[in-house]
Amino acid sequence: MKGHQLSRRQFLGAVAGLAGLAAGCAPASTPLPGERLGGGDQPRYGGTLTFGLSSDPPNLDPHVATGTAAMNVKMQVYNGLVRYWRKGEVVPDLAESWETPDPTTYIFRLRRGVKFHDGSDFTARDVKASLERILDPKVGATRRADIRDIKEIVVVDDYTVRLNLSRPNAALLAYLARPECAILSARFLEAGGDPNVRAVGTGPFRLVSREPGVRIVLEKNPDYFRQGRPYLDRVVFMAYPDENTRVTAIRAGDVDFIEYVPWKDTAALQREPHIQVFSGYGPFMCLIFNVRQKPFDDPRVRRAFGYAVNRQSIIDVVFFGRGAPITGGLVPREHWAYNPNLEGTYTYDPNRARALLKEAGYGDELRVRLLSTSQYGMHQSTAEVVQNDLKKVGVQVDLELYDWPTTVDKHNKGEYQFRVHGLAPEVNDPDFLTQFFRTDSPYTRSNGFSDPEVDRLLDEARSTLDQGRRKALYGELERRLLELAPWVYLTWREQSEAALKKVRGYEHLPGGLAFVSAITLEEVWLEA
Repeated sequence: MKGHQLSRRQFLGAVAGLAGLAAGCAPASTPLPGERLGGGDQPRYGGTLTFGLSSDPPNLDPHVATGTAAMNVKMQVYNGLVRYWRKGEVVPDLAESWETPDPTTYIFRLRRGVKFHDGSDFTARDVKASLERILDPKVGATRRADIRDIKEIVVVDDYTVRLNLSRPNAALLAYLARPECAILSARFLEAGGDPNVRAVGTGPFRLVSREPGVRIVLEKNPDYFRQGRPYLDRVVFMAYPDENTRVTAIRAGDVDFIEYVPWKDTAALQREPHIQVFSGYGPFMCLIFNVRQKPFDDPRVRRAFGYAVNRQSIIDVVFFGRGAPITGGLVPREHWAYNPNLEGTYTYDPNRARALLKEAGYGDELRVRLLSTSQYGMHQSTAEVVQNDLKKVGVQVDLELYDWPTTVDKHNKGEYQFRVHGLAPEVNDPDFLTQFFRTDSPYTRSNGFSDPEVDRLLDEARSTLDQGRRKALYGELERRLLELAPWVYLTWREQSEAALKKVRGYEHLPGGLAFVSAITLEEVWLEA
């Protein structure tokens, strides 16, 4: 296991590299860097990349997140105003540049000559329609809470948009760079178009066909605004929900690329001469409690579970040593907002867990249901470790294992007592905690958590531009979250993808941005 501790330090170093790349980056006026990612060789045009997904995408609406598999497809079809790139930086996308004349005003200058896949022109009207759709509570958009400070979207002219904010938002650019803030065609939306049925974007690839449960076919967008991109003619996404089948497919060359390399297979694939593995730290595992339901309406029970779980067992059993325990907050080490004083808040302490359960009025008769999925081994195996550890403190756990789409649906509807989940800090700003814990965010709508003090700290930290003050606020916030324990954090984990050696130009993005790494597919090319 010691060898993998080096990987953890590599992760911390990567996080350090991200620390200065927060949402409040300087105004940008240069186009996206065009340097190749495939080394010194000359990229080759043409060919089809077959991409092995871990799940069939439950939807294709870019504004509603339903997992990484779906996002990997959507990122090829759509662009945003800005986006993340290779080092985790925010760079121009459909916006050529932006400026902030005051803390509550953003002005975006848009690219000219950009076409949607239906041949219509991209203009400021499309930005307005897309952001208004995200802000519409009826849509259920994933980023609504994150950009809710936008009070007015003004079309200055066809290629200029002004966002007027109700208050400063230090993380706004970080969220606008997320794939869930994609720009859709206003004409398509106004005509009643359904993004789940038809995808009309501006991205490097356009949707050709979708056979649910079988394949999704994308083809090169000949009118893509980045000259010379993409290199590939076509990308075919195929779902391999069984992870062993997915690994077999890459070994046999039936696919060129797979996401979610199982941890048990990582080392073996790294030894294969015809396969390359891309890895990095950033994602984490946690338990999410439905606080509307007993016994999880009592924070003492939730804290008890935090002491009952042996995090090292999860690292060893589930991730084959490729992980690190989380005993404090979720802001990673060496980030400017990291609070070292929180480390050790939760350790493996079965006696303390029993005492808290007894204090809450529960003896050895407690029986609970744990929602997980059989589709991802990491989820099921983590659930089994949790089940075993809780049994040692007198809690009987019944596992509810479903396929991934069913698990997502039950989560969204709040149909669970507690669940195992794998996530990542989704932006390079500690405001990622808002998405998880603020009242009426997607996760709190699911689990019913609401705390006025948490909301106050999140709102104040987001609207404060002084970094020192923000750090102090996030320290208070994380301390309160550890006390209330709506979630129990378990482990950081390594995340990997694998590809045949002929696949060139792909890059695994650092830290929590690992899940948007497929944005680099426009730079991917295939050796002859």
